[in-house]
Amino acid sequence: MREGSLPPFGLGFSPRELARLTLGRLAARFRSRLRERSGEDPSLDDRATVAIREHERTNAALFERMTRLTEKVERLEEAGTPSESAGNRAGRARREVEAELAALRASFVAAAGERGGRAFDRQVLNRYPGLERPAADR
Repeated sequence: MREGSLPPFGLGFSPRELARLTLGRLAARFRSRLRERSGEDPSLDDRATVAIREHERTNAALFERMTRLTEKVERLEEAGTPSESAGNRAGRARREVEAELAALRASFVAAAGERGGRAFDRQVLNRYPGLERPAADR
């Protein structure tokens, strides 16, 4: 057995794992410093995420309908039989969700200020990349 194949004394993990953990910590520190410099507030991001999740729970049928109809349109297009009516229904469902999120954003901005609006926009775009920006002042 070679000496290099043994883990170093005193460590419960290999040098490769140590490097991965160290790089992970450095990356997290770098992300947090970038967030501080850009003026992002992690607590606002968390509050926005909670508000969006609660809204999704109370309006689950609306969000599920949007997802279901969008998936149906994608399936039909992949099969080579696009349907204009299915696309229209999916578009209407997406606009309804956007309107709901815009109303939720307005109430969130009223409570948290304009920085809260930017945090809300970031969280919506992270959760729903295909949606338009929910802000009224695009």
